[in-house]
Amino acid sequence: MKRVSYILGLTIFGCIFGSPAAHALNGPTPVQIDGGPLGTLKISGGVDGYFFAQSGASGSSVVGPKSNGANISAFMIQAKKTTGPIQFTIQLAEYTNINLGANKPKEINGNMYTTGPLRAAYITLPLTDDFSISAGQLDSLEGYESAFAWNNPVALRTVIASVENSESRGVSASYNQGPFSGTVIFGDGYDTGVFNYLQFLTSYDINADSNLNVFGGVALGVTGPNSFAYGSGGSSNGGANGVGGQGQLANVNSNMLGGWYSTVIDGLNLTSEVQYQYAKPLHRYADVTSGGVSDNIAKETSNLGVAEFAEYQFPGTDYSIGSWAEYATSHGSGAQDNWFVAPNAELVGFAVAPTWQHGHIYSRLNAGYVHLLNQGQPVAGYGNSGTGKNQVVGTLELGLVF
Repeated sequence: MKRVSYILGLTIFGCIFGSPAAHALNGPTPVQIDGGPLGTLKISGGVDGYFFAQSGASGSSVVGPKSNGANISAFMIQAKKTTGPIQFTIQLAEYTNINLGANKPKEINGNMYTTGPLRAAYITLPLTDDFSISAGQLDSLEGYESAFAWNNPVALRTVIASVENSESRGVSASYNQGPFSGTVIFGDGYDTGVFNYLQFLTSYDINADSNLNVFGGVALGVTGPNSFAYGSGGSSNGGANGVGGQGQLANVNSNMLGGWYSTVIDGLNLTSEVQYQYAKPLHRYADVTSGGVSDNIAKETSNLGVAEFAEYQFPGTDYSIGSWAEYATSHGSGAQDNWFVAPNAELVGFAVAPTWQHGHIYSRLNAGYVHLLNQGQPVAGYGNSGTGKNQVVGTLELGLVF
């Protein structure tokens, strides 16, 4: 009953802070150029950076040793051809995210992905008006939040987003008919280079103001500990450079199911998201160690997250506000079960971001608070001891989009 009260409280928070209208921050808007023999191209881009201050920083804390600083969080340049029998998308980008309470602020790092700064590179064949196929480095279908801060209500992301895929290599098929659309990707998942992962996303426009989205990921085979761990700069059991970290083996062999529902009520833009992820027991790597710890997944391990997002643009002004609140919990029995903070961790958090945007430039003040209901086993957290239950983060974000 106590946990139900937390979840209801999160939903109420979203409604209070939501207030009227579209997106709190408008991201890149493509401009058309003449690409010569390539035809008409749509070009877009952006850059985002921030100053930050946070409590709970230390060498023992999961949020790192720095209490303040400045980082570049993302840059992106993208070219798309959306007409003709052969279409394509090429995106060069780097990004890193602060998932509130779960990781430290850090600079973007091109070595985090096997493709370096090439985040998307795929061709699309529109076989009919309703059906197309694509192949290459593809955008993820998982989750409501984006890898780019300018696409989110708040630059601080939830822990829900921290366990999802981003881009991966593969082939996809998309179908659109009236209010329904659906896409399926078969690829490597989590940038592992092992092609055994299936993603899907279905969307239904209920009316002009509301839509429902259901997404998921299915591991069709087993990915071993020597495979590259998506976004970790190394292999899944610790990495060639030692930063892959425990928990990656469960992540790259996980299954996921989630969805979000968005609606606009008198200008109020609210989105409710739920996501469940689990990995089955995996004993074949019990004799392989990472940091002296076995890569055995002794029992089924899982995590669950719910969040409420809200956005409001003050009419006739350059000012807006975004917010979210979340509850997340995890379950497991070993080192590979570290989905966020620690195995068996449980948390609540909220964030709010008043925003100013004039044309292509913006500034946003992001503030967030997270509280650990359960610090996990082994116990982890914030502060000098690495066991504190509370953390506060503030960032002053500056950006340019076009």
